[in-house]
Amino acid sequence: MNRHEQLYACSQMFVVHRRKWETEWNRHNAALDLTATQASFLTLLKREGPKQSKELVERLGVTSGGVTTIADKLLERGLIRRSRDGQQDRRAVLLEITDMGLEVENHAQEVWWKVTDSIFSVLTDTEVAILKQIYTKLALAPNT
Repeated sequence: MNRHEQLYACSQMFVVHRRKWETEWNRHNAALDLTATQASFLTLLKREGPKQSKELVERLGVTSGGVTTIADKLLERGLIRRSRDGQQDRRAVLLEITDMGLEVENHAQEVWWKVTDSIFSVLTDTEVAILKQIYTKLALAPNT
């Protein structure tokens, strides 16, 4: 198999793996009613504090419209709130997680680990380390 055939096979396996992950997430996530991206949104706000939408675009790898849609849904559920950044730029709107959002995020993390452990259970610790190394290299590679 030449390089292009191998890369094509890798891309197909990536899609299959991603679908498996999403299927497992949805199966275990019924009580939360959160997409994986919404859960990541909450986790990022929990870990790093309030963020402007443009920061979330970069971190989550979604469009600005995607961030707006996700934020609107989380705001509607009371999981995040908007606030003004009075110290830096009073015009800047920050998104921050609420107490209810923290509770939901904690449960989402439990589900996330359950799904992740299940999906990656076929890999040894060494293989997980290699996979991390490969994804890190791909993520940090400049776009050409």
